[in-house]
Amino acid sequence: MATTFPQRPHGHQIEDESINFFAQHLPVGWTIDRPQHDYGVDLRVGLATNEQINGQQLVVQMKASSDSAAGDTVTVRLEVPTLNYLRNMLEVALLVKYVAAEREAYWLLLKDFTAEPREGQRTVTIHIPRANRISTGPWGAIAAHVNAVHHRKLRANVQAQGTRQNGA
Repeated sequence: MATTFPQRPHGHQIEDESINFFAQHLPVGWTIDRPQHDYGVDLRVGLATNEQINGQQLVVQMKASSDSAAGDTVTVRLEVPTLNYLRNMLEVALLVKYVAAEREAYWLLLKDFTAEPREGQRTVTIHIPRANRISTGPWGAIAAHVNAVHHRKLRANVQAQGTRQNGA
């Protein structure tokens, strides 16, 4: 009788390949962590400026496929509860689709997907422009958005503290 071993599904291999590709294209000094429990956040990315971790971060929802249909966009199907969860987070959410056959990943800031699901809809289809290639190093634009959101949150915290102190 031949010895058999557990199988490693192709989907698991592509998932690892996608995360490795993404990590290899991050700016030097940025950090990447995989949350233990995945409820729609596959990665947490910590930003750094001048080799200093600055407290700014974004969350990443990764999707991967072997190939993708031709066209100006790649598509991602996202469950509506996951979309709601990501939209409800204080951190900036980045959606990334890795296409193994192209050895490329495409990105979209979730704020740029503004469609609202219909009542009872279970999934949404998101179209990511092929122009948004991770390999081109879009990190300046992404970091600028994260920075703007981060500072809005800090201003809101300061305003809330001021309100509490004035009301006390």
